[in-house]
Amino acid sequence: MDKPRICAVITSSDLERVVEAINKALVQVPDLIEVRFDYMENPGCLTRIREATVLPLIATNRLREQGGLWNGKETDRIQVLLSACDAGFDYVDLELSTYSVVEVGESVKALGAGLIVSHHDFENTPGIQALRSIMREELGAGANVCKIVGTARDRNDSLTYLRFLHENPGIDLVSFGMGAAGVMSRIFSPIFGGAYTYASINMGEESAPGQLTISDLRTIYKILRV
Repeated sequence: MDKPRICAVITSSDLERVVEAINKALVQVPDLIEVRFDYMENPGCLTRIREATVLPLIATNRLREQGGLWNGKETDRIQVLLSACDAGFDYVDLELSTYSVVEVGESVKALGAGLIVSHHDFENTPGIQALRSIMREELGAGANVCKIVGTARDRNDSLTYLRFLHENPGIDLVSFGMGAAGVMSRIFSPIFGGAYTYASINMGEESAPGQLTISDLRTIYKILRV
């Protein structure tokens, strides 16, 4: 079994703090790094972020209705993501609900980046059939990686995500439940076939409910010997 992969999430408010956060994250040895541009007041020179690490970088500029902070023009939001591609970011996370998601995704790929198509449900955990349907939509939109995240209300919801991952071994897929009841799915998702799981650098810097720190996940995986 492959080692569980961890994606560190950077939610700093400006370029200098992003670079500083990346340096702190590297000490904890993540496998990927996501930069949340919707948290930044002014992205600035994106090549400085690229130069800060050789790890794969994910550019995300999350819409408010999908749990992010971006409240500007949609054209400006997309331009930040395309600029990240120009700067050498490896992936762009694009919401399935994005207008012209297919066309924007093609632009991302033309610039040499991979496409993560994402869907978030902040109320519930979709059933297995609904998860499959969303995944098919994301693949139809050109996803290299499908990301489907819901809100877990109980242990059974967490198990739904793990079952979903287990039955789709040939697809690069990220899926788990947010919230306290979803912590189990966050921990075990990469063990059950998920491409990676997300983690904050420090407590109090979570980008979503139930997110653990890199250090916590590494400790758990060491105990589990995975």
